[in-house]
Amino acid sequence: MKVVGSFNNVSERLKKELIPQVGQNDIIRFQLLNGQYEPSLGREGFGASRSIPLSDRIFDPYQKEEKNSKGEISYIGGYVDIGVPDTIREGRVERCKKHWVNSIANGIPGNGQFELSSANVDEMETVEFLMLSNKSADNPFRDKSKDPVYEKVDAKAILRKEKDKDKKELENKLKRFAKTNPEEAAEFLKILTPKGAASQE
Repeated sequence: MKVVGSFNNVSERLKKELIPQVGQNDIIRFQLLNGQYEPSLGREGFGASRSIPLSDRIFDPYQKEEKNSKGEISYIGGYVDIGVPDTIREGRVERCKKHWVNSIANGIPGNGQFELSSANVDEMETVEFLMLSNKSADNPFRDKSKDPVYEKVDAKAILRKEKDKDKKELENKLKRFAKTNPEEAAEFLKILTPKGAASQE
């Protein structure tokens, strides 16, 4: 996040502890919390869209560093205003952006998940804010007087789970099809199986 005077002047130690290390093209996925149960969907819904204001005041436990006479380091905490600036005028941040979480499809309540890419500089600024904010369930230093709004989830684990579910469903469909249509199933498998695969087995 862009430092403007004392705005976004978060200690390097806190950033290192809370902001995930990412590669060049990683996806960082988040899940909104505290939705409303939708009986028709069998899950929590989060409306057509939700906005997350990208501005906050956080507690940074490592704001100031001090050394005693023995050279031992201790830290003094302090509060820092953070955000993703939208308007900067005369060296101060006048307004910050919002991040919108849209529904999956029009008229269908969203599942509350949203993704940001490390390949996009603006999106990475948003990731940094989201991880440092009081709204994050992953921030152990957040203001506990308010409920968290979202949490970071393991995107790769979710994709693996979705892939395994799709694979199992496909296998079950093929088994049912093979029982009633053995000849067509055999032809279908010939098409799907690469020529070299059968000889290698």
